[in-house]
Amino acid sequence: MLSKDVSNVFRSIAYIRHSCKRFQTDKPIPGHVLKDIIDTSLTSPSGFNIQPTNVILVQNQKVKNDLSKTAMLGPGNMFRTRDASAIAVFLSDLEPHKRLGRIMELEKNSGVRTKDYLAMLPVVSTFLMGQGTIATMMKQVATDIMSPVQPMPTIDSIQAWSYKNTSLMAQTLVFSATSHGLSTCLMEGYDSRRVKDVLKIPDRYDVPLMCCIGYEYEEEEGGKDDGKCNRAPRLDPKEVFFSDCFGQELDLLDDDDVEQQESC
Repeated sequence: MLSKDVSNVFRSIAYIRHSCKRFQTDKPIPGHVLKDIIDTSLTSPSGFNIQPTNVILVQNQKVKNDLSKTAMLGPGNMFRTRDASAIAVFLSDLEPHKRLGRIMELEKNSGVRTKDYLAMLPVVSTFLMGQGTIATMMKQVATDIMSPVQPMPTIDSIQAWSYKNTSLMAQTLVFSATSHGLSTCLMEGYDSRRVKDVLKIPDRYDVPLMCCIGYEYEEEEGGKDDGKCNRAPRLDPKEVFFSDCFGQELDLLDDDDVEQQESC
């Protein structure tokens, strides 16, 4: 069981994280920090451990300038791309079945999985990942027909499946960077076709997310010195979380309230 101190640390990181609007220029991230961010990001979960994500870490100023000028939408994204210490460009594999051989090798060598699991993995993962639009549609129709009779998997498009897994790694990377005192900004405002052209990304991959990483710019006077930032508003918990079924209000009780109810 994790200590309360660990939960407090994570909570602090989650609340400190925010989308940085402006980064300091010409301030590289130390190599050991980047290595830890990368190693931590690799702990992200993924469906069947297929890990359908690659990341291009752009630090070269010329490449950042090319991305900023050529592919980014809006002045804010252009400035952040140009000024940030590094840009993490997340790639989702649209042909994840091609990774299966390498994943099977890793799984067998790890000794973590049972023989039954290893025997089942190629069949089940290939069925769920699919290959092509027509194959996906046929599987969707088949599972929809069988669902009233017995539980069946939900068949997503390969793009949706891969994007979901990539998003998990992106969030892990952001929290890891935040833990090192770095600021981040996840971005969707870009022309992915142009990004792929600048970075020479094969057609096999999509670019669902990019993330600026670096040091937040601080004003010389009246700057941010209290650790606070202007956070974007969030919905009330009761608007997001339901109890037991959709739309049923979740009664969020503090521990003191629960103790009072039990003593009544």
